[in-house]
Amino acid sequence: MLSKKTRYAILALASLAREFGNGPVPISRIAGDEHIPQRFLEGILLELKNGGVLGSVRGKAGGYYLSRDPGEVTLCDVVTRFEGTAGMLACA
Repeated sequence: MLSKKTRYAILALASLAREFGNGPVPISRIAGDEHIPQRFLEGILLELKNGGVLGSVRGKAGGYYLSRDPGEVTLCDVVTRFEGTAGMLACA
């Protein structure tokens, strides 16, 4: 099961992928479109930026954008960043 943080990260990245090439997207728009609490989303996007997945622009027309082509960002990259390394677990 994925944490809420990981699920929100996936939703935010999907939103940014739809806007790829159109410039930065404000956090408020991502939060509103995806129904994610903005304060929680800020930390998630900052972590993705520090991981090299996102870039950002400050200011009135600022926001976040994918720093690579959407096809280069894998679900495994995102899950590993927020959940740690995936390992095989025995079913209970």
